[in-house]
Amino acid sequence: MLLLTVLILLLNISDFIQSTGAAQSNVLGGRKGGHGGHGGRGDDDDGGHGGHGDDDDGGHGGHGGHGDDDDGGHGGNGDPCSYANCDDYNPCTDDICDPYSGECGYLLKDCDDYNSCTDDRCDPYSGECVNDERTCDDFNPCTDDSCDPYSGSCGHVEKACDDYDPCTDDRCDPYSGNCVHVIKDCDDYNSCTDDRCDPYSGECVNDERTCDDYNLCTDDWCSSYSGDCKHDEKECDDYDPCTDDSCDPYSGECQHTEKDCDDYDPCTDDRCDYGECGYLVKNCDDYDPCTDDSCDPYSGNCEHIENDQCTPY
Repeated sequence: MLLLTVLILLLNISDFIQSTGAAQSNVLGGRKGGHGGHGGRGDDDDGGHGGHGDDDDGGHGGHGGHGDDDDGGHGGNGDPCSYANCDDYNPCTDDICDPYSGECGYLLKDCDDYNSCTDDRCDPYSGECVNDERTCDDFNPCTDDSCDPYSGSCGHVEKACDDYDPCTDDRCDPYSGNCVHVIKDCDDYNSCTDDRCDPYSGECVNDERTCDDYNLCTDDWCSSYSGDCKHDEKECDDYDPCTDDSCDPYSGECQHTEKDCDDYDPCTDDRCDYGECGYLVKNCDDYDPCTDDSCDPYSGNCEHIENDQCTPY
């Protein structure tokens, strides 16, 4: 653009000099024609190089004048660009003519918008500048694509899908470009554990299920099939039918107490036989026919009293 501006300025200066020289040669058309402008005519004896010298001894006329009188001088060839056709029929060039040499010059139109993120060009049909934004799309819906306004290079930053929840697995769907947050699977496939994710660490925690019913006389456990808690009474059977078996609710210990077969009759022998109580009358017979045998119902002792009817042998 700077070169074009300079050339146009030179053309304007050249036109100004031509018009000024022609005017001076017309005013000073006496014996000395002076320096005629470009294209003046020397009518008298000594015309200049093309200036209009009306008197004798005309000075040097401009390059385009014709000396018609005796000494009119040398006529010039005119503006070298007046007959030049510099149009290259390309709307994307600025066409100029060099005012000194008459040669044509073609400058490409400057369409630079000084934006590194546009592709700049000239439309070959209209000659208008076109500044298309640079396409940085990498066709990956999971990246944010942009152009660096300083370097003009493309950048592709992975889409941030972090929801700041350590108990979710965060990712970008490669088909839709949407963020997906899947709850972390902490299932250990054990029906007897309570599975969860620690919201602070993001680690899985698998706590054994508590089935304690706080009864010391039950055996508490979890069914691995259903995950339900079971509470079975503690087995205290000692397989002795003559004991009463029980669990101490305070200690959880088994107790085995002999079955009570006492009929509170001191004259019977009480015992348990295969789990059943039996009561045998105490045998006080001393096998002496001279005594009457009996059991004292208070003490349970046998008594042997001599009878009067006994004849000793």
